[in-house]
Amino acid sequence: RARCERFLANTKLQPKQRVRELSKGMVVQLHLALVMAIDAKVLVLDEPTLGLDIMYRKEFYQRLLEDYFDEQKTIIITTHQVEEIEHILTDVLFIRDGRIVLSTDMETLAERYTELLASAETLDAARALGPIDERALPFGKTVLLYDGVDRSRIAALGETRNPGLADLFVATMKGTYA
Repeated sequence: RARCERFLANTKLQPKQRVRELSKGMVVQLHLALVMAIDAKVLVLDEPTLGLDIMYRKEFYQRLLEDYFDEQKTIIITTHQVEEIEHILTDVLFIRDGRIVLSTDMETLAERYTELLASAETLDAARALGPIDERALPFGKTVLLYDGVDRSRIAALGETRNPGLADLFVATMKGTYA
């Protein structure tokens, strides 16, 4: 009870409120507080912040790490909102049609995948390096995604960076990477 009340202290929920009086977001906050109060070795959260505003989502993930996570516990989060959690992940798993299509730790992900912002002048040379995905941007720019290609070979063709999980997810799920 004390742990649950500690989580609820950072919400606008009042102890005397009835559940039927709560908004959808408040019900989600109550549910998360109850779940987080359980002292489990493995915590599985399926779309835990659905229905919450951005302020509470950020606060929830911060509190999850500060108040729940430790060396003895594992948190598994399933979500389509990868942008909001990629900074806290240690590992990532993508599943398509019941099959695992990507399973790696975040460090390996950063080493393995590279995104290139190529201009029209370097596009043919960039395509010759075998990207796994490509998307056009305005003003003649193209973003290409590479898997396992040496970054120094790509860097000569434009600006490189580590792809965001959302971009990697989209490339994976549209079937260009299997």
